Amino acid sequence: MARLHPYNFTHVLLPQLAWRRPVSVRRELSDPYLARELLHYVWDKAAENLPAAEKVAPKGLRLSWHEVAGRVTALFHLPAPQATMEAHYSALVYEDDDEPAETEAEETRPRYFTLEAALGLASAVGTPTLVGEWAGEVHRHLGRGPAGGHPDTSAAFLEVLAMVLGPLPPEEEEAPFMRLVRS
Repeated sequence: MARLHPYNFTHVLLPQLAWRRPVSVRRELSDPYLARELLHYVWDKAAENLPAAEKVAPKGLRLSWHEVAGRVTALFHLPAPQATMEAHYSALVYEDDDEPAETEAEETRPRYFTLEAALGLASAVGTPTLVGEWAGEVHRHLGRGPAGGHPDTSAAFLEVLAMVLGPLPPEEEEAPFMRLVRS
């Protein structure tokens, strides 16, 4: 069973915050100092009502930015999972361009993915994982993920996300409002 502290952070608070205030959160995560402060604040909030014995140190908690299938992606490096449903990584994938929208109303909610520890025996290849996606209250498993616990696990997770997302649709050229034709 997942420990409540990392579960609350990854599966509840982080996606809710990103979806409730997409523009503000994206801007804060884009600033290295603010990102660190925000992540540690949310980490502490995830353990707010837990007994001291159930709190987990934020060892390894950090953020890196990537481009995945043409989309800006915030990759959260999480403390090492100890049980199923705890995540190695999670990612916010922004479907729009590189620049955040000016207002919350203009911003589309980012997609939120996880690379979770799964049941199974660890092997020389690594620990078994599942790729998941949260969409509001719905959590879907998208299938097996790359082996966890390796230095290249994050890159392999981003490759899986690229396959899930697929290429961006081509930008449509605007049709002219009126075309002058000479006869």
